Amino acid sequence: MILDNVEMYNCSQIDTFKASIRFENAVTLHSSVTNSAFHNGWGWGANIKNSANIHMQNNLWFNYRAIGVSIDFSNNITFDNNVIAHVLERETLEAGDNFVDKRAGLTVCQYHAPESCTDITVTNNIAAGVTYAGFIAPGHDCGDYTSNAFKNNIAHSVAGFKGGHGALIYPDPTRPSHKTCYEGSFFTAYKCYY
Repeated sequence: MILDNVEMYNCSQIDTFKASIRFENAVTLHSSVTNSAFHNGWGWGANIKNSANIHMQNNLWFNYRAIGVSIDFSNNITFDNNVIAHVLERETLEAGDNFVDKRAGLTVCQYHAPESCTDITVTNNIAAGVTYAGFIAPGHDCGDYTSNAFKNNIAHSVAGFKGGHGALIYPDPTRPSHKTCYEGSFFTAYKCYY
């Protein structure tokens, strides 16, 4: 699929993984989504699952519920210079007091559990006005400041129930060295609750 300069309005299904734009088991040919706007859905903005060879650049995701963009079980994904904004809490979820819904602007290989993903590049993005976390992404090797796995991203105005993190950086499960040391760098956050 090649999308360029496209607008999608009022897509995504409430309380499902059926996002405005989905890549599921798309592993063969190259796909790209560029210069496009996706807005005002009742579910997720984008869901990339079990897929490969996808390039997303210069897009806007605005006004979604729980997750702006999710990348899971995938490889060779580039997510560059995108804006994710106004990702809200779900209003339809009824659960006990101790339940916390998973929410984020962008979650990379972490929604279902620590997952095996390779060659994921998340650079130059903005997550603003989202709940729980702007970004949930793997770190890079300690001292390796050339890594583009997660670099030059900005999160601001992040809040929400038991949330408000600019970024949650976790150890990449595909890298054994992360059991003892990993880090995130070249990241900016402001006006975040935590």
